[in-house]
Amino acid sequence: MSHISAPSFRKPTHIVENYCTIFDLNFFSCWSVPLYNDKKILVGSFAFSSLEHLTPSNFHEQFLEVCAFLVSITFKCTARKKEISKYKYEAELFGTAIKHASDGVVITDQNNNIIQINDAFSKIFGYQEDDIIGKNPNFLSSGYHDKLFYEDMWTKLLQDNHWSGEIWNKRKNKEIFPEWLSISLLVNKETKEKNYLAVFTDLSSLRESQEKIVFLAYHDELTGLLNRQKIIFDIAQKKPKVCVIFNIDDFKEINDFFGITAADMLLKQLGTWFSEIYDATYRIAGDEFAILLYEETSWDKIYHELVRVLSLFEEKVFIIKNENINIRMTVGVSMGEDELFTHADMAMHQGKNTKRPITLYSEANNIEEKYHANITMSATVRKAIIDQRIICYYQPIVNLLTGKIDKYETLVRMIDENGTIIPPLEFLSIAKKTNLYPQITLEVINQACSLFATRPEEFSINLSDSDIRNKETTQEIIRIITKTGTASRIVFEILESEGIENYDEVVKFITQVKHLGSKIAIDDFGTGYSNFENILKLNVDYIKIDGSLIQGITKNPRHHIIVETIIEFARKIGAKTIAEYVSDASIYTSVKKIGVDYSQGYYTGKPVFLFPVNINL
Repeated sequence: MSHISAPSFRKPTHIVENYCTIFDLNFFSCWSVPLYNDKKILVGSFAFSSLEHLTPSNFHEQFLEVCAFLVSITFKCTARKKEISKYKYEAELFGTAIKHASDGVVITDQNNNIIQINDAFSKIFGYQEDDIIGKNPNFLSSGYHDKLFYEDMWTKLLQDNHWSGEIWNKRKNKEIFPEWLSISLLVNKETKEKNYLAVFTDLSSLRESQEKIVFLAYHDELTGLLNRQKIIFDIAQKKPKVCVIFNIDDFKEINDFFGITAADMLLKQLGTWFSEIYDATYRIAGDEFAILLYEETSWDKIYHELVRVLSLFEEKVFIIKNENINIRMTVGVSMGEDELFTHADMAMHQGKNTKRPITLYSEANNIEEKYHANITMSATVRKAIIDQRIICYYQPIVNLLTGKIDKYETLVRMIDENGTIIPPLEFLSIAKKTNLYPQITLEVINQACSLFATRPEEFSINLSDSDIRNKETTQEIIRIITKTGTASRIVFEILESEGIENYDEVVKFITQVKHLGSKIAIDDFGTGYSNFENILKLNVDYIKIDGSLIQGITKNPRHHIIVETIIEFARKIGAKTIAEYVSDASIYTSVKKIGVDYSQGYYTGKPVFLFPVNINL
C-alpha cells in the first residue's frame, strides 16, 4: 500500500481557499491541503471549513499543516500494518511449505549450529527437533568422505554463497545413505546476521532403482547368472586373459522331449552347479555358459582344468520330471587380448563340427576365415535368390529292365554374378543354417513342377526333415503340386542320412501327399541311422541305396551283401530300389545283375538342363 506523506511546516503555498457557499451544510469558507503518497501521486486532501467568509490566518495555516501531517502518519500506520500482515502471511506460507516439504530442510546460525528443521528431515534422518537443535550438522557425517572433501565444500560455499552435490550421511540408526545436499548462505541486510539453509534429498530409492535396473541389464532372469551383455562389458573393461564357452550338447532334443518348463529347470540347476565351481559364471545364450580368467596361464593348465571340470560334469546327475539325466558339453577356449568372446565362440562351433569336447581357438585353423567365407556365401545366396539365379538341373534315372529313362532327380544349382555354376555342396549347408533354405526349397519345387507339368516323366525332389517340419513350406508344396497337376508324378526324397527328428510330423506329411498320388523315396539308405522299423513307418515307394555302398560293390564283398539285403527288404515291403553313383559299366552290370530296379549316376546320365515338351496330360 502506498504511504501518505505530510506537507512540511512552512507557509503553505498550496492551501486552496474556496468562498463558495455550500448551502446544504451552511459552509461559507473551505481551506484544504493536498495529500500525496511516496510516489508523489495525489491520493486525497485535508480541509477546514467555516460558517463565515474568512481568510485563513497563520494559525489556521499551521494548524492545517499539523493536522495534515497527523493524517499522513495515520495513513502510513495503516499501510505498514497491511504490509506487515502480508509479510507475516508470506512467512507463514513459506514456513508451512518448508515444514511439509518432501525434502529435508535445516537452518543453522552463523556458527553453523542447527536452529530449525522440518518434518522431512526428521523422517529422513530419524532425529526429532529436541534431539538436534543446537548441534552442529557434522555429527551426521558418514565418515565416507575425507577432510579434503569438506574443505572444498566450504571453500565453494563461502566463495559463491552456495554449494550442491551428492554426499553420504548417516541416519540415527547408523545407516549410511546417499543424498543430494544443497546449501545456501542467507544474510540479513539490516543486521548482517548470517544463516545457512541446507536442503537434503534422499537418493536411497533412486539408487536402489538404478541398481535394480543395472542388475536386470547385467543378469540372466532365469538363472540369476551374469548375462551376455555383462561378459562383453567385462571383457572390454577388465581385459581378461582367457574366455571359455560351454555349450550343452543336444539341448534342443532335451527341450523338445521334456518341454520348455522342464528344460528351464535344468538350466537353473546348471546355473547353480557352475556357481559352485566358479566365482563368476555368465549365461550367454539359451544353452551356453561362459567364464573369464584374468591371470596369465598356459594352454596345458587350462586344458587339464577343463578336462577335470567336464569329468565332474559328466558324473553329475540332473533331475528333470523325476528322470535322472546326464549331460555332455562342448567347450571353446580363446586366449589373448583381441576378440576373446568371438574367438571362443568360433572355437566352440568348430568343436561341435569336429566332435571334439575341448577346442582352443587358433589362427592356424583358419576359423575366422571360414566364418567370413560363410558370411560372404550367405550374402551371395541371398542375392542369388533375389536375382533368380537359383536354377535346377535334372539327372536321369534309368530303368534297368528297359534301359530307358523313366524319371529324373531334381538337383539345385546356383549361378554366381560372373555366370559360374556353383554346386550345392558349396552353398546348401550354409543356407540350411539361415532362413534361406526354405526359400531355396520352394524355388526348386516351383521350377521342377512348372517344367514337368509339360513333360511325361516322373521326377523327384529332395526334402529335408526341417522342410517337412516347416508348416508354411509343406502347405506351399501341396498348393504347388495341386495347381500344376504334378502330384501323381512327383517323388519326395527324404534324406535318411541326416536323421529324422519327428517321425509323427513326417508321417503326417507323407500321408497327405500320398493321398494326392505322390510317392516317397528314402535317400542315402544304408548309412546314417538305417533304422528298418522307421522305414516301415514312412511307407516308402523307393529306396535309394547310398552311393558309398554302390561304389564298392564290385570290390568289397561286404558291400555286395548289404546291397542284396536292402534289395530283399525292399521287395518284401513292396518298394523299388535305385542305385546311386553308378559311375562305370562294371558297377552298372553288377547292380543290374543282383536285381536293383533303377540306376542313377554319371554312367547313365549326368545332370542336365531340361526344356519343356508338348504332351497331352
